[in-house]
Amino acid sequence: MASLSERLLETLGHAPTAGQQRAAYALERLLESTRHQPTLVLKGYAGTGKTTLVGALVKVLARDRRPVVLLAPTGRAAKVLSAYARSPASTIHRRIYRINADEDGFGGMSVAVNKDAGALFVVDEASMIGRSGGEGGIMDSDLLVDLVQHVFSAPDCKLLLIGDPAQLPPVGSAHSPALEVPELAALGLTAGQVELTEVVRQAEASGILVNATELRALLNPQLPNSHLPNPSTTVIASKAKQQPPTTPQPPTTSQPLLPTFQPFPDVRRIDGYDLQDALETAYGRDGADEVCLICRSNKRAFEYSQQVRARIYDYEEELCPGDRLMVVKNNYYWAGRNGKPELIANGEPITVKRVHGTEEQYGLRFADITASWWNGVEERELDVKVMLDVLALPSPALPGPQLRLLGQRVMEASNARTKGLRFRAMKEDPYANALQVKYAYAVTCHKAQGGQWNTVFVDQGYVTEEMIDTEYIRWLYTAVTRASGQLYLLNFHARFWGDED
Repeated sequence: MASLSERLLETLGHAPTAGQQRAAYALERLLESTRHQPTLVLKGYAGTGKTTLVGALVKVLARDRRPVVLLAPTGRAAKVLSAYARSPASTIHRRIYRINADEDGFGGMSVAVNKDAGALFVVDEASMIGRSGGEGGIMDSDLLVDLVQHVFSAPDCKLLLIGDPAQLPPVGSAHSPALEVPELAALGLTAGQVELTEVVRQAEASGILVNATELRALLNPQLPNSHLPNPSTTVIASKAKQQPPTTPQPPTTSQPLLPTFQPFPDVRRIDGYDLQDALETAYGRDGADEVCLICRSNKRAFEYSQQVRARIYDYEEELCPGDRLMVVKNNYYWAGRNGKPELIANGEPITVKRVHGTEEQYGLRFADITASWWNGVEERELDVKVMLDVLALPSPALPGPQLRLLGQRVMEASNARTKGLRFRAMKEDPYANALQVKYAYAVTCHKAQGGQWNTVFVDQGYVTEEMIDTEYIRWLYTAVTRASGQLYLLNFHARFWGDED
């Protein structure tokens, strides 16, 4: 019988790159490993064929009747993973956490026990997996540690972490810990890595991938650009004078870089005057769920979302039936009220079905709505309270001091006699636990990360030449690679297209 790597490469359906061959052998070694907590990091840039490779792997393991668990950090990312692997996928949070209550009746989250012995856990978009608290885990937990704990709580499991090292790291982090072998080894894993850098020939027809590859080359000029045109890069020495270096130099945050986009049928340059027509065309062609506008800030995202709501949908109220929202803070209060305890995770898209009313309490404004969302298994619908003030905030969610003040006011209003009872009142209060949401028509790149849409609009935002550093290039690369079919570059300065002022 042919080896797993041979069958995997045969299932690809095309001649593999050298990197895909190395990855196939590494995957075979991972699946045959008897070492402690065997883990493989599969890194790959856009267009290098990692999704094709993983899809082939899942297909081969299905034929062998070997259990595979597919996970991703967000619902949108899980949907993308499920599509190319042709197998069900779940969010990490939904899989690894369970809701419980202690003897005093307080709700909480804990890491669930893995019941799939011998399974390969395939975790896509692992560059998004953070460490302690914040955007990473639940409350003060560490998402990477919790993931490892869950996976290896059953015997003979293996872990495959897939990610693009050129994408944005988790919020608040300078790197992606789940893609770093030394950090994984420090957690007790037997970890190795393989990296795909060669662009597959099938990517030649995609202008999106051509431009993404040029952006990636700015981050690491030493990597190959197989089968694609050489990057066109200008290094800005000053505003008055442009002086390209004679040899490529690794970019630093002190050396501004200016990428030059190449126009293609699937990569178009537009300004604000053309935006409404382009949006109407995209919504009509692809449907609302396959169009996304990516911005540099929450403030800009709110402004664009308001324009889409008014000009495309004719919405006049702050919330209307049909409105698309995105949850911006983990919440396990509301789903548990409907008899099916589960997390409504940060980044989860929800749709407003009905608006029942609005009110003001504790110095904040709230709305009662019926919302629906796809949890990866079924369509859920439930009545929730949402925090209206968060919609227009320039911050990602309600700032900590305001959230703590809300909790204090709720506890004071409860008139409970003891600290424990006041805390319990806050944990059970619908205002203190209201869903924090923003409009989902336009989002920041961190919120879009992990997802793909057929049509994506990327807004340049306010950027000076001094601001165009590696962080901006990484942001731009991540935003550009969210598009699978059509990319519109909105309001980009003429010099991004190689034109003079």
